[in-house]
Amino acid sequence: MKKAVTIKSIAEQLNLSRNTVAKALNGHYVPEKTRELVLNKARELNYKSINAEQGASPSYRILLVSGKPLNNINYFVPIIRGIENSCYAKNYELFQYTYHRDRTPFSDFANYVKEINVSGIVAIECFNKDFNTRLVNFGKPVCFIDFTAQDAAAGAFDVIAVNDFRSVYDLVLRLRKRYRISRFCFVGDPEHCMSFRERYHGMLTALAAQGCPHAAADDVLCSDETFDYGNPAALSTEILKLVNRPECFICCNDFVARAVCNALKPLGVAVPDDVLVVGFDNVAETVASRPTLTTFSVNKEFLGSETVRTLVHRIENPAAPARMIIVGAKPVPRESTAR
Repeated sequence: MKKAVTIKSIAEQLNLSRNTVAKALNGHYVPEKTRELVLNKARELNYKSINAEQGASPSYRILLVSGKPLNNINYFVPIIRGIENSCYAKNYELFQYTYHRDRTPFSDFANYVKEINVSGIVAIECFNKDFNTRLVNFGKPVCFIDFTAQDAAAGAFDVIAVNDFRSVYDLVLRLRKRYRISRFCFVGDPEHCMSFRERYHGMLTALAAQGCPHAAADDVLCSDETFDYGNPAALSTEILKLVNRPECFICCNDFVARAVCNALKPLGVAVPDDVLVVGFDNVAETVASRPTLTTFSVNKEFLGSETVRTLVHRIENPAAPARMIIVGAKPVPRESTAR
């Protein structure tokens, strides 16, 4: 007669304690790699003392809240796909909510969260300090993708960010060395979000390290609350105001970089012959642009899945210290910086 598979036998094969194996099989917290190891071994040995649902990860209700409609489809779709795929694989329920700062009372959002009884919240494109402070103090585990440029209230929450500062810092040094240029111009609102601020400071710090004088008047730093960075004519006007003619534009993202290229054409400035242009995010339009845009590639789907993993860790460890998880960005050199 075949010997029955028990928790003890699984534990012995994996060199784990019976308590750890029991927790993994019954949906209690253990490290994710340990849980997968136990469940795979249980399936291999045809362990049937509990049903599949009991052996699965705990089912959580996750709310994806965005601070505005996600219009930049090519950037956000892979991030959301990563979130959706992670939730589907773990049998988590996923809800979505768009918070309009000017039209939605926070009480409406709070009532919705309570009504569906969410386990945790993923916040994307949430850059308003007041909203983020309320969200952090709301009492639900929260993980932000990017964050406000201004500090929100301290609390037990996590942030998933890209290696913005170092990416731009290193690229500025490379361009300086390759082309012997020193006049850089940042285009974008550093107060919009943490990532834009870090990209701006990465440029400034690299120039300071090289002894290159630079002032705010050398940049286009208009508030995006009042200035349309997607308007090439408006950008042309701002570029003409610059006292020092830039040799390289470092743009806050690819959308703005494309607009800068279009703004330079009527001014008779050629990219890259007269000036270099750099974007960030590597959206599909960077390849369709003429010239093609130098940018930074971020694994956006991984960004989404890592957000879910980080949020679940926060749900299961609510008292854990706040964390910032940094995801790497890879430079993608193209025509806009290739003389």
